[in-house]
Amino acid sequence: MEESRWEQRRISTSGKTLRWPRALLVFALGNLSWEIVKSNLNAGVRDDWPWRFTVLDASTCAAIVALLTGIVLTRTQLSQTMQPALSWSAFKGRSSELANSLRTVSLINAGGGRSVVQSVAYRIQASPACPQRAAIPAGWMSWHAAVDSLGSLGLDGDRDYFLLHLGPGGSIPMSNNSREGVELLAFGAKALENLAVLDIKIRVIDVLGDVYERDLQCLRPVISAPPAAPARVG
Repeated sequence: MEESRWEQRRISTSGKTLRWPRALLVFALGNLSWEIVKSNLNAGVRDDWPWRFTVLDASTCAAIVALLTGIVLTRTQLSQTMQPALSWSAFKGRSSELANSLRTVSLINAGGGRSVVQSVAYRIQASPACPQRAAIPAGWMSWHAAVDSLGSLGLDGDRDYFLLHLGPGGSIPMSNNSREGVELLAFGAKALENLAVLDIKIRVIDVLGDVYERDLQCLRPVISAPPAAPARVG
């Protein structure tokens, strides 16, 4: 999978704060162009249809264009300043939920504005070495389905793993220190043996109503280095 697929992306913008001002700006620019063309026509022509049609006079329309342009530019700059930046880190140990954790994943918002969770989904694949080959749903699943899938692989939520139930409306802490993030999950030895893949797709809303999404590669198979070729003698 391409590396860019794992980067944060904006998937939608708020109509109230961006699309409507842009639409009104396009309308105002069209009306202003119409009035400018009319002003360069002969007086007799301007009195004939369709040139006598007027929505706003040129001076009023020019003021509205200037106002809407300022709103759109300010909104764009504010979006860049207040954009959340979802960042995750994985550690050995350091879990406050699972004493025997060998891999702990935490999430922070390193951006300039708050982020509120809209939805969270999980994707799980069992390790080929897992002794319990239960059927796991393909693709993304809910937290409850993820917990059921982990249980079907013989994993106990109290001893083998911790998986935070991060629901809609939850807030991602703003910080530049990965140690201050919210703990998403923790895996013990058995979980690492029975799992090959665990991804988390998290979708958040910023202060302007824009929606951002990022997929987290929380667990991937360990790729062993090929054995070195024996040295030739002689």
